[in-house]
Amino acid sequence: MIIRTYTLMVTLLTLAIFSFLSCSDVVLPQGLSELGFYSNNETIIQTLEQKGELSYTEHFMFGLAYKEAKDYKKALYHFANSCFVERRARKLSIYPQPVYRFVSRFFGKSYLYNDAMYEIAKGFMYYQEYEYVIKFIDLMKHEKTGVFRDAQILKAEALGQLKQFDKAEKVLQKSISKYNDRDSLAWLYIKLASLYEKQDKNTDAVNSYYNLLKISTASWQSEIAAKRILQITTKNPDIALNPDEIQLIFEALYNTKNYQDIVSIDENLLQLVTESTQKLHLDMIRVKTLCHLGKWDALKTIYDAYQATDYRYDIAAIIVDTLWDNDKKGQAMQWLAKLENADNPKFKQKVLYYKALYAVQRKETDPKPVDEYVAHYPDDTATQELLWLFSKNTITNTKTALYYLEKYYSTFGTNGKYADEVCFWLYNLKKEENPDEAEAIAYSMVAFLPHSAYTWILLERLSPNYSVEKLSSDFSMALQTNNLTATLFAHAMLTYKERDNKKRLQRLDMIKKYFPKSHEIQYTTIPTRNEKLSLHIPYEIVTRIEHYFSMGYSEGINRELAVYNNPDNNDVYVLQYIFGLKYKNYFLSAQGLVQFLKRLDMKENIFLMHDDAIESILPKPFGQCVTQSSKKYDIREPFIYAVMKAESLFNPFAESSAGAIGLMQLMMPTAKEIAKKTGVGQVNKEMLKNPCMSIELGTYYISWLMKNLKNDITLVSAAYNAGIGNVLKWHYDNEDMFTVMAPFAETKGYIERIKKFYYQYQLVYDLRRQ
Repeated sequence: MIIRTYTLMVTLLTLAIFSFLSCSDVVLPQGLSELGFYSNNETIIQTLEQKGELSYTEHFMFGLAYKEAKDYKKALYHFANSCFVERRARKLSIYPQPVYRFVSRFFGKSYLYNDAMYEIAKGFMYYQEYEYVIKFIDLMKHEKTGVFRDAQILKAEALGQLKQFDKAEKVLQKSISKYNDRDSLAWLYIKLASLYEKQDKNTDAVNSYYNLLKISTASWQSEIAAKRILQITTKNPDIALNPDEIQLIFEALYNTKNYQDIVSIDENLLQLVTESTQKLHLDMIRVKTLCHLGKWDALKTIYDAYQATDYRYDIAAIIVDTLWDNDKKGQAMQWLAKLENADNPKFKQKVLYYKALYAVQRKETDPKPVDEYVAHYPDDTATQELLWLFSKNTITNTKTALYYLEKYYSTFGTNGKYADEVCFWLYNLKKEENPDEAEAIAYSMVAFLPHSAYTWILLERLSPNYSVEKLSSDFSMALQTNNLTATLFAHAMLTYKERDNKKRLQRLDMIKKYFPKSHEIQYTTIPTRNEKLSLHIPYEIVTRIEHYFSMGYSEGINRELAVYNNPDNNDVYVLQYIFGLKYKNYFLSAQGLVQFLKRLDMKENIFLMHDDAIESILPKPFGQCVTQSSKKYDIREPFIYAVMKAESLFNPFAESSAGAIGLMQLMMPTAKEIAKKTGVGQVNKEMLKNPCMSIELGTYYISWLMKNLKNDITLVSAAYNAGIGNVLKWHYDNEDMFTVMAPFAETKGYIERIKKFYYQYQLVYDLRRQ
């Protein structure tokens, strides 16, 4: 069976193969990453049990697996044996003293020594050996890492259990001065506040929770902090809150959707906020809350309190925005009337915008509201939205649609959120009567919108119209005349037709030579897997993170990357991309590269990217499983990968808010039905996180949809997302009209992404055959 075959394949990959890696002088294990990333505890234990001599990395993996299996003594044994590069304790009594005696010796420490000490300390914390918890942690090397931070928190908890509160407080305060990332500070402040609460130092606890809220009012920790402050001050009325603290409490409760808690706050607390600007901010949070809860009388009471002031417009405006976002558009428009007489330009603009948006979303054919807004604010971002939506509504009326599409294109060109859709439909509507104009638009799309699904759809359709000979001539001429648009179009189309990676790279070198300073081609800023990295993160920490990748230690990876996630540099995303690529964490690699490109304000362009970047963004994970399912159910591999990428970005453990699970994001009822038909038998949530299980069931479902929807990938894509029942109800003129008029915006976007990924994977398959 596919699942067993894949497990065997991973098992064979776990042989002790070691090699030197480019960015460190440390020998890192090879062949363990897939075992760690994608196998359950049982498989990891069974695989490692078949080996003879274990490396320290394998001992650590053993420890993690046994810990998850709640076999803590075996876990402690293996964690202890992961402390040193070569030294092992064949027989070790799992009591704190003998374990401490072994791990504190002066042997060559492994790169996992700190991790091992932390895990050992956690293990003995479970057995309430608090003194030894502290002793184990004190063996750790001091460093700015997530594991050292967590160890200090554990040490403070152990000291607290020993009633050594002053020492525990000093440990946490020292850590607070050491770390500056939000995640670490939130953890440390919440632990410090909890420590104060245990001592009934309620004022100090409130101050710590307040310090947490100053860092962020949108995290789960901020929710706890806001609620605890209210609970403490309710029980201790002598603790007075200032207006700044009250404001942050309201923000945290609103951002974490604790609406009922907001309306339950004592009115006396609100009276403490007297400064007009702060009071307005607080009341805006309150009215947004009341909109969510549908408490209209209370909402009107707050609004009426501002009737004699100009602030009434601010209150009305925030009510309109909140109701609109909650899909209560009729009520929003009623409140919008209260802004009609405002003199402030921002409110005048808001009135015109919502009137126009309301009209286009109701598919009204009168262009007057859109025309009025566009006339007043021709360069505004909202103008792009209104022009596109009105064009879409009138797409069957060629003359009207063309007028508004051309208005968008003449103002914004290939810029803006809707540029790709506007260009695509301009091309469609112009290609018969104005083929030259249509071709110019196609050139611009390929050159400047290479990331768009519409560009890939257009490439697929245009490809038969061009010969390799003509394109080669056009490419040479474009270089000589310094025509970047024509150069990029010819290069992309040649790549699409020839499927020759060697020629692609040769042309790419020529493009760099002729256009050295063009932003559109600066993909050399993306590092390759063997390139020496220049990072702000200390070398030793980078090596540690690479070690985590090499053993598939997801928890360690996420913990350490969070510590160094910095808006001022891209180090975390570079490490995700490079190490994910090296060690086959396809999700982290693709996610890292996508975020890296966003930071650089660069569009994904596989015609101009080097091979490593293409492999990262369009990998072929779990190849044996995909190949077997492809043959078994007669579905092309590129389509399976397209669905996999669209659904989960190659994350086998993905779970949606709707309950879809795994690589192929199957709902449990669907998965159970398919499992019966395929003979898989009973399936559960954990089984759907098995890559091969998800691929087999998902591919069967695609095959079933293909048979029932005449192999139409537009309809199949829509049905995979929205259900075949919905799709059969929707009107189908042609694939473009069907997509643009899809009732669900999510389904529309899904169809577009599937086509893009499908065409990309077809190209990549051919490029990699060389």
